Amino acid sequence: MKKIIAIITTVFLATGVFSCGNKSAPTTSTKTELLNDWQKEVLAAEGLPTEADKLTDSQLKSIQRIYEMITYLNEKYSEEFIYAGYLEPASNQTETLYAYPRLLGADYGRNTVTVKATKDGFTDDYHDNSVVDYYNEIVTDFIHDYFNSDDFVVFTDVNACDIKKSEVVDCDFQWKLGVHDAILLSEEICSQENIEKFAVEFAKYLYEHRMDGRHRIDIIKSIDISGLTYNNFTNCYEDKYDIGFYDFSFNSDKNKLYVDSHFDKWEQNEYTIEEFFSKYN
Repeated sequence: MKKIIAIITTVFLATGVFSCGNKSAPTTSTKTELLNDWQKEVLAAEGLPTEADKLTDSQLKSIQRIYEMITYLNEKYSEEFIYAGYLEPASNQTETLYAYPRLLGADYGRNTVTVKATKDGFTDDYHDNSVVDYYNEIVTDFIHDYFNSDDFVVFTDVNACDIKKSEVVDCDFQWKLGVHDAILLSEEICSQENIEKFAVEFAKYLYEHRMDGRHRIDIIKSIDISGLTYNNFTNCYEDKYDIGFYDFSFNSDKNKLYVDSHFDKWEQNEYTIEEFFSKYN
């Protein structure tokens, strides 16, 4: 049976369709299930029949499950989500729906929400976007003040978010927000010789405000980084643009820090928090 599934890029783009079975498979005349207008729109967009008795059993089950999962999101968060893709359950994959909030748009996949089926219903990874925007804002302000320059960009991907914006007091994220930052610095403001000093100060700032995650800092040359977007910033990782990077993260107990760096050679190091924070005292 032919499978048509959603394709998700590693960073932020969700597109695709649900698994519909073989479009030319025989239909039955015993199906009496009715399809609502929303289901018909999704089917029509995929070039499939919009009448239940013309769908295969697999196609009919898929569109019914898709509607259940999108309804779960709409009702849980009291807002409308747009369907972006679906994976049927299989031996090596969990039944999954991809969607994004209508009010925010897809933003090249940055706002993709994943819904997974469980034995008790559904779970999702929708986070409070205002928290992420706030995080990005204060990190951007910190970098601007450190270098006294706007010649950089910050892209933030969310790994986990268990806190609402209203719960963030005095910039304390309580270790309840986990991100993966891509920070691109122009070689005009940062060099290989001083990137670690910046990383130490940045790590102190994150630790002070209990902001978790993995933070990759790249020094970029020969490109106008001000024009980069979530859709194309990874192009900067090409050798002709990327001078090198410094990457760090806290361990789960927040008493150690792991560092990967690559300039003239690849280096991996592990420090206690005290060791790392005192490197430039």
